[in-house]
Amino acid sequence: MLLGAAAPAFSQGLTSAWNGYAGVGDYSRSNGNIASVVNAAHGVRDGIYEAKIASAPQVDEVYDLVIVGGGFAGLIAAYEFRKARPTGRCLVLENHPVFGGEAKQNQILVDGVMLTGPQGSNDAVVPRADNSYAHVVGLWDEIGMPRSYEFVNPSGVPASVKFARDNYDPMFWDEGVSSLGYYFDKPFASKRAWVIDPWSDDLRRAPIAEDVRRNWVQWKKHSPVLARGDEASTDRWLDSMSYGDLVVRELGLSKDVFRLSDPIVATGDYGVSSDVVSAYGAKLLGLPGTAEYDLGGDTFSFPGGNAATLRHIVKAMLPGAITGSRSFADVLFSPINFTALDRPQNTRIRLGATVVAVRHDGPADTSKIVNVTYAVGGELSRVRAKAVIVAAGGWIARHIVRDLPPSYVAAYAQFHHGPILVANVAVHNWKAFAKLGIAAAHWFDGFGFFVNLRQPMKIDGAPVPFDPSKPAMLTFYVGFPQSGVPIDRQTSGARGVLFGTSYMDFEMQIRRQLQQMLGSAGFDAKRDIAGIVFNRWGHAYIAPQPGFYFGTPGNQAPLEVVRERYGRISFGHSELSGRQSWGRAAQESRRALKQVLEVI
Repeated sequence: MLLGAAAPAFSQGLTSAWNGYAGVGDYSRSNGNIASVVNAAHGVRDGIYEAKIASAPQVDEVYDLVIVGGGFAGLIAAYEFRKARPTGRCLVLENHPVFGGEAKQNQILVDGVMLTGPQGSNDAVVPRADNSYAHVVGLWDEIGMPRSYEFVNPSGVPASVKFARDNYDPMFWDEGVSSLGYYFDKPFASKRAWVIDPWSDDLRRAPIAEDVRRNWVQWKKHSPVLARGDEASTDRWLDSMSYGDLVVRELGLSKDVFRLSDPIVATGDYGVSSDVVSAYGAKLLGLPGTAEYDLGGDTFSFPGGNAATLRHIVKAMLPGAITGSRSFADVLFSPINFTALDRPQNTRIRLGATVVAVRHDGPADTSKIVNVTYAVGGELSRVRAKAVIVAAGGWIARHIVRDLPPSYVAAYAQFHHGPILVANVAVHNWKAFAKLGIAAAHWFDGFGFFVNLRQPMKIDGAPVPFDPSKPAMLTFYVGFPQSGVPIDRQTSGARGVLFGTSYMDFEMQIRRQLQQMLGSAGFDAKRDIAGIVFNRWGHAYIAPQPGFYFGTPGNQAPLEVVRERYGRISFGHSELSGRQSWGRAAQESRRALKQVLEVI
């Protein structure tokens, strides 16, 4: 299927076979957007619930607050509401079978070793007063997150081989943190070859055209940080063009750069190509020509990505929801007590509940109640609340909020969302990486573009070996960018690929890619791969086009419109910051909570 083609109009016919293998444990019921979730969401889009909404029976007493969405934004809003109103009644409606949004994990048991990988949300720094997570220092400490971590030292490899502690930094931002190999193949390269430590000689060993090499080196190592006046003026100037425009027109480089930049833009945060994303968005991502990237601390990954932080929030809010003690290992890995989530109590989390309609009970400016209708197993129910926070993304908010003012409708029409596929591949061993002398691989054709061996975190009671002869989890972040295709067609076409490809087809692609790259070093996909879990996220990232952040002449920025409360409804998804992370989810959810507390 061509990315430029229109996405198929998916009905509600996906089956569990589409999900594929999902690992073990609680999260085996919820690997990404599973078939039942996609079917229900597409049912909202296609109007299959419309005739039943008016007659949906009311359940429960009136809530003070209903929150739509049980990811970081929704659960932080619930946590903070509990602090602000200890006796207030709050219901979180989450459409997946497990809470967390993209902050979930996969687990696969291989040769007696429990391997864990992130389903999506990943990379962390310990919040401090001097970094970009300063606003969640208090939250981090309140929920019991440790402030220091240790990592397993590798064995069986030379001391010169370096390993990153996260999955993202070695992709681009700090390639030197991991022993890196670039894999080249035809037709892009003149021959098939591995180039180890490729930037040590400015790619002179790479079998690519000299003009391509020169543009890559200039872009990555020598691009000046461009400015137009003070910082505020520069930011607006950057938002007036795409990052592709900045690369070609302002930096004077060729589009060959996009072969490097597109996968970073697509997987780093936006799900699309360089030539459609705002150059200010590229600045937030720390791309050349816009800014010096500084996250403000040592970056690392928890075993299951940011599910670790999310689970600590749930444990602090509903202690019985995760079995076991408050030890770090128990909070990360103990089974979820699903019955403790939605029993009579002040804060409840209702899973498998797809919200289909949110509407004030009367005019928004005078109404005292908001009606929220949701589907569980195809059956509709309705709850009433004094206020609602929509902590779900614009792709669904625009459909479910039925009395949106025209300005919000127009603003949401400018929201685009890029998909991502996250694959966790459990291998019996990683001897091929050791033989090549690498811990990270980057390639330019085929399935995905990058994978690395992440140095495991030491966790008492959950040991993981780190030796080439032992099992490991390889995590792939796979985007579907296509330069030259308009943003709306690009995002819908990419979703067509993501949702229109079977588990078996994706499995074959990843097996072939690993075999092709690592076969010469002794890797055998049939023998060495123990299991593969795919997590499909159809609307993973906000994809901000030029003008998204600061508006266009005569028009307010769309995200600023949606940030305003109307009536008793506020919107609190991380996309409203223009770049998604759990820290930004906290900012947006707290703003939304402050707004609705004015009317509760």
